[in-house]
Amino acid sequence: MATLINELKVIGDVEDFERITAGITEYMRQQPGYISHRMLRSLRRPGVFVEIAEWERPEDHVRAVQSEGFRSRVQELAGVIEKPSPDLYEPVHESSAAPAA
Repeated sequence: MATLINELKVIGDVEDFERITAGITEYMRQQPGYISHRMLRSLRRPGVFVEIAEWERPEDHVRAVQSEGFRSRVQELAGVIEKPSPDLYEPVHESSAAPAA
């Protein structure tokens, strides 16, 4: 599994950002290897968002972002966000809450 983590700093209208990213997410949901997506908003810095997307394999994500469908949608973010800083990560270890006694 590969996890995309991308910090996005909104410099334009937040509603435009949310509309555009919702369209990108809907497109990505249809791509082979897509597992899930979450968009988080900073409580301290409301113009900062972090997206987390999980893919079966890194190649699946790379193929999706190289597609014309993705590129045409992501171009709409020009002027709405600062240059993003996406990166793919692999799991090292995980933990969850202990079961209630």
